[in-house]
Amino acid sequence: MHQCSTIHEPSERHKSYVCHFFWKVTVFIFPLSLVAQAGSVWTYVAVTVDRFIAVSFPIKRRVWSTRSNSLSVLVIITVVCTLFKLPSFFEVRLDANGEVVPTELRKNEFYIEFYLFYLYVAFIQLIPWAIIIILNAFIIHKVRLAYRAHELMCHNSGKSSKREDAERKVTVMATVMTMIFIICNIPPGVNYLVDRYSKTEVYRQRIPLSNVLVCVNSASNMMIYCVFNIRFRRAAMKLLGCPGIISTRQGSVVTRLTNDGNGMLRSRFATFENLHSRSPEGPTPC
Repeated sequence: MHQCSTIHEPSERHKSYVCHFFWKVTVFIFPLSLVAQAGSVWTYVAVTVDRFIAVSFPIKRRVWSTRSNSLSVLVIITVVCTLFKLPSFFEVRLDANGEVVPTELRKNEFYIEFYLFYLYVAFIQLIPWAIIIILNAFIIHKVRLAYRAHELMCHNSGKSSKREDAERKVTVMATVMTMIFIICNIPPGVNYLVDRYSKTEVYRQRIPLSNVLVCVNSASNMMIYCVFNIRFRRAAMKLLGCPGIISTRQGSVVTRLTNDGNGMLRSRFATFENLHSRSPEGPTPC
């Protein structure tokens, strides 16, 4: 887009298929990306609230945090964020030459100050950040207490609850996600403040750098889910056509050793048999 804008001769710009592609795509990709950004922020809030419920109300969580309720929350987030970003669909248009130009709405001073600055800062940054930071501080405190109690119980009984271990792992995952979210979204907030109140040009490269951080934050979610959640790893590998890797790992984890001297050999043989019993041709290679 920047290279297309530096071509001063209209005839040269209009010959470029790349420029025309970006101009046409920008008209609908630009508002959709803003909707996705708002939805991503409030999905983080929903995940944090879910972890807060799991830590504070573990019994009621089975009633509140159901699959249908989660789907309803995601639908509400999508609808609200789409309505909130609806004006962005009318911010840019194509002129007679097919180039992207701002509309009169995008040039309106009141619209820029009230909607693009104040409402953005409140709805996308201040309110979500406050909820995320406050709830995560409480969650981290609760998790530390739970770890201490868990260590004491394991020391006394020598056993550990798989459900509690999984619950703590998901809570740690949510905490890591929100910390990365806050770190990667601070620069865009600073950019809005600088653009709003600075009277001089201040290091224009900060804008693409902040955009890169937002993309890194979104792209890192997949890796975080895969690291902390075996069910997500299983679904992701199945989607990629590599179920054999998950099956092998599952077999080695589930199999238990016997107490006699040949337990290791029996365990490996049982794991091998379990894997081949699932598929006549053996584990599917990736």
